[in-house]
Formats: sequence, structure tokens, C-alpha cells
Amino acid sequence: MNKKEKLIIESSIELFAEKGFHATSVQEIVDKVNVAKGSFYNYFQSKEDLIVSIYDYYFVMIMEKMSEARGEAQNPREALTNQISILFQLLKDNKPLIMMFLRDQVPLGKDVETFMLRMRQQNFEWAKENVLEIYGEAIIPYQYDAAILLDGMLHSYSNCIVVDEEMLDLEYLPEFMMNRLDHVCHGLIQSQDQPSIKRLPQLFKEEALKFNKIRQLIYSFVNDNQAKALEALDVIEAEFQKDKPQRIILESMFEQLKKFDALHDEIDKLEKQWSEGK
Repeated sequence: MNKKEKLIIESSIELFAEKGFHATSVQEIVDKVNVAKGSFYNYFQSKEDLIVSIYDYYFVMIMEKMSEARGEAQNPREALTNQISILFQLLKDNKPLIMMFLRDQVPLGKDVETFMLRMRQQNFEWAKENVLEIYGEAIIPYQYDAAILLDGMLHSYSNCIVVDEEMLDLEYLPEFMMNRLDHVCHGLIQSQDQPSIKRLPQLFKEEALKFNKIRQLIYSFVNDNQAKALEALDVIEAEFQKDKPQRIILESMFEQLKKFDALHDEIDKLEKQWSEGK
């Protein structure tokens, strides 16, 4: 994302939060940025198309901040606590925009729906990995249950923040949630109950989770490297979904991504999976 595209997105966010989606025109957006109207359409086909970029803008921001929190934490439990705190603070800071989306019933096209599906997949993978890092191998039989319970707490408290943040102590809430997660996970391990989830839904199949794991690694990149890596991964994922993937395209994208040391092992696994399944 270049500077002009980012400026258009950030300016549109301010206008949407202030005036609403439907009441804000493309002309008002470009006037605020002081660029020609044609510049807007160089990046976005329409105002509705801009919505996809806004969602992506925030999601990348969240992933980058969470990646920083993981790197700064002393242990996995502290890392998750800090990530929850970051998420809730971002919700609070951007509440006017969230309320606008709900109030104006902003249209969600196919691209937004696809993005939201990918986000759900990535959130689940994120929760699953955090649970395993904190509670170790003993939680593996209950890893999916614990991940869903964690995701449920996050979703419910996020709704509370949007509706009425004053009802919550946001400084205390992340630690409170971690204590509840401790009770749940230690209780599951000690109970030796049968896990409630017998199989993963299609949404969370391993192939989708592998792609989202790689995306999480890419979100720690900066500047052009992140955009280039995400674009290459999107191409690979699109080819995987075809009945007859183009070998030359896949091999080219695999090689491009393996140039990044942080991605090499995961891309190598993905390439082997494709080779074995040809």
C-alpha cells in the first residue's frame, strides 16, 4: 500500500465516522486528501470497494500490533494478555466508525464476505496457537474447544465495548479473561472429559489454517515486503482452489516467498503438499 492509497483510506475513515457512509461522497474524500478524483479510481473501483480496503487496513494494523506484543512479552500468557488489551483498545478508539457501519447498514459485497471468512479462519488459528503455547501438550485433546471458548469471550466482550464501554473495566478485563481461560483449560485437562468437537467444520480445515498461519508471519513484515508477500500468497491460495492449478505460477510464487527466511519452512511444507497431491 503506497502513501496516497493509505491517505485516501485514512481520510475516508474520518469522513465515514463523522458523516456516515451513505452521506459521504467520493468527491468529499478526494477533496479532503487534496487529490484528483481519478486518483481515487486508480485504487478503488467504487466507494463500496473502498470498504474492503478499510477492513484490510484495520486487520493488518491489528496483526502488526499483536505481532509486536508477542515479541515484547516475557512468556506466552503475558503475550496473549497484551494482545487482548491491544484488541480492546483498538475497538474503543475506533468505536465511532464501528457504530457507523452498524447504523448505516454498509453493503457487504462478495469481496468483503470473503475477507470476513478469511478473518474468522485466522482468528481461530490465532486462538488455537495461543492456547497450545500457554497450556502445552496436555491441552491438545481440548485445543479446539478451548480456542472456541476463547473466541467466544473475545466476541462477547467486544460487543459490550461497542455497545457501552463504561460497563467494563478495560484495564482489568484482559487479566480477568486470562484467569477464566486458566480455569477452563486446567479444568478440561483435569476432567479428562471427551472433547465436544468431533471434527472441524470445513471453515477450519487444515489447508485454510496453513495459509492463515503464513499470513500471520507476513504481518510481522514491514513496508513493501509485506504487500509483496501477501500478494504472492493470495496467488498461491487462488491456484490451490482451481481444479488444475498452473504449475509455473505456483513454482514462481513459492520461490518468491521462500526468499523470506521467516517463511521458508512453512512455504516448503506447502510446496511439498502441492507436489504430493498433483
